[in-house]
Amino acid sequence: MSRAACCSVLLGLVLAGCGDGARELPAGTCRAVVWGVPERAGGKVSVIGSWDDWDEPTQLRRFEISPWHVAELALTPGEYGYLLVEDGQARRDPTAPLSDYRESDGHEVSFLHVDDCTHTRLVVEDLQVDGAGAELRVRAVLGDDTVSVDGLSVREAGIELAAAVAEDHDGWRVRVSGLTRGRHRLELAAEGSEPAIAIAWVEPVAATPADAIIYQIVVDRFRDPAGDALAPPVSPGLRAGGSLDGVTRALEDGYFDDFGVSTLWLSPIYVNPNAARPDSIGHVFEGYHGYWPVDTRRVDDRIGGDAALDRLMASAHARGIAVLLDLVPNHYDIENPRVAANRTDGWFNERDPVCVCGAADCPWSTEIETCWFTPYLADVRFQHRDALRAAVEDALWLHERYGGDGFRVDAVPMMPRAATRRIAATLRAAAVPKGGAWLLGEIFTGPGAGGVEAIRYHLGPNGLDSAFDFPVMWAIRDAVGGRAGFDVLARLLADQDAALAGSGATMARMLGNHDTTRIASFFAGDDGADPWSAAPAQSTDAEVFARMRLAHALVLTLPGAPVIYYGDEVGLAGARDPDSRRVMPDDADLQPAQLALRGDVMRLAALRRCSAALRSANWALVGATVDHLAFTRDDGAGNAVIVVASRSDVATHVELPGGLAAGWYKDAMSEATVKVGVDGTSLDLEPLGVRVLMIQGDRCGSPS
Repeated sequence: MSRAACCSVLLGLVLAGCGDGARELPAGTCRAVVWGVPERAGGKVSVIGSWDDWDEPTQLRRFEISPWHVAELALTPGEYGYLLVEDGQARRDPTAPLSDYRESDGHEVSFLHVDDCTHTRLVVEDLQVDGAGAELRVRAVLGDDTVSVDGLSVREAGIELAAAVAEDHDGWRVRVSGLTRGRHRLELAAEGSEPAIAIAWVEPVAATPADAIIYQIVVDRFRDPAGDALAPPVSPGLRAGGSLDGVTRALEDGYFDDFGVSTLWLSPIYVNPNAARPDSIGHVFEGYHGYWPVDTRRVDDRIGGDAALDRLMASAHARGIAVLLDLVPNHYDIENPRVAANRTDGWFNERDPVCVCGAADCPWSTEIETCWFTPYLADVRFQHRDALRAAVEDALWLHERYGGDGFRVDAVPMMPRAATRRIAATLRAAAVPKGGAWLLGEIFTGPGAGGVEAIRYHLGPNGLDSAFDFPVMWAIRDAVGGRAGFDVLARLLADQDAALAGSGATMARMLGNHDTTRIASFFAGDDGADPWSAAPAQSTDAEVFARMRLAHALVLTLPGAPVIYYGDEVGLAGARDPDSRRVMPDDADLQPAQLALRGDVMRLAALRRCSAALRSANWALVGATVDHLAFTRDDGAGNAVIVVASRSDVATHVELPGGLAAGWYKDAMSEATVKVGVDGTSLDLEPLGVRVLMIQGDRCGSPS
């Protein structure tokens, strides 16, 4: 049993009166419990905390179950920092997943939240959704005790719903029927009690992150308010005029349905400055991308304002599609009123001159948590408790006001892990299950094992739910592009599985995003061109499109949550930022090869949406060489898929070993039938070819 799990069990024993029993609490205070284990045999452990300005230590007493010691504190409800002390040395509590910062010196300390035990509150202990109904198990709690309440009701958007309420042991079972498809925020209330919130999803496109297909949208570059194609801006750093209503029109036209999309990731919706800003060499940018927050609690009118986001949320949810907003807690634009109000109070990482990330005197390797992206983006110093609290409260406010389904969290490595963990804990406590919030971290890394370790640090039950898989992205690019072999990709996947075991994370796998060069230009070899003066042309090379088809096939058949960056489905060209953010092209302007690529991506996405094997977390490597990769997927119920890929630019022949499930298979990419024998199978692959073999008779095995 882990230390955290053990503490949970022991806490139950203490609250039940085990040991010395529960003592009477002074009026207005509530019981808080701190656990510790001496590091030295026979050692004594005390606790100090912010409740008395770190003044008087309280000694932990030996508990009945060795080696645990415990202290019960009587504290007023609120938030506190604390440290354990042994032999005069203070340390953070290793069983406490959350951190705070001491006001006097910014020292990282353990975080303790004391609930208000003087008010009755409702607790949702279980939520099950079936068909058009939801069943909840609810109880009322006062301090440590379960109590009775009257008048239990369920509301949504202020309207009381018809609900069947039945007593069940020490609580109630509540049945709500007649729910329409989509996301429902159910508020359970009772007389004299604080309400509880439950998020019930009816008929979502994807029930779990493992089922997800994510579509990334830079709103300003996608579609105009009428849903029509945009003209390119006169300079690549300026606004193009895209709108949230343009995304809604695409939803209503069924564009995302064609790709089996379950989740939309929108670029930041915050108000950004009106003024254009120069970069270090004089190129001019506007805040079209949303990453310069001037107001963290309002949608920029230039993309449609609050009403447009409300319309988009309603349209997406009615179709079973979740929406991730882009959360930017790391920095504020200097026009944000919080900068002027708090700059002299320690809210920001200050240095004279400003420490700009990547400058000779401000290297990423040592200054990543304190550097400023640019001189006009004030980097938040989360060691200031009010600055940290503001970031946490912003996330909760955005989540509850707009009713999204979580966040893509920007610039995770630029913040102390304490910040993202506090945000995660607050969101998860806001509702059942887990606040209805999926947290997907941007942990930008290079290739290889170092990138995997950097990502692993931020994941886990108390951390982020997922992260973008940059190491696998680089490995797919290198393998399919001919710079490395499939054997390198296979080793990385195996090593990553081992490193992330137990984290519970479903990695988000992509071919690129707004911060990388476009996959089309990478394979064409011209992604290093100057995005301002020599932006790469749209490729017409059949080999480039074949490589893109193969790369998309890998992302959509490997485990994880595939991410489609808008435009990659049609092979949109682009060098580095801002050229990687070109406007979404009009269908009338697409080449036949682009339309064919989109058809292949649709086919692969539909296949993944249909196949339980492809949506599972299970995969097994059959074999990998420099030029070939073969793996299987299965759902644990006898449904299997065999994927075989070749990065060779000539036709090749592959021998699959025996031991695979024998039978007749259909290639979902070509309709060809293949017999897989018990002793092995011979396969011919076209140049840059891929086979996705479904057992004959599988309803998912035919191309759409």
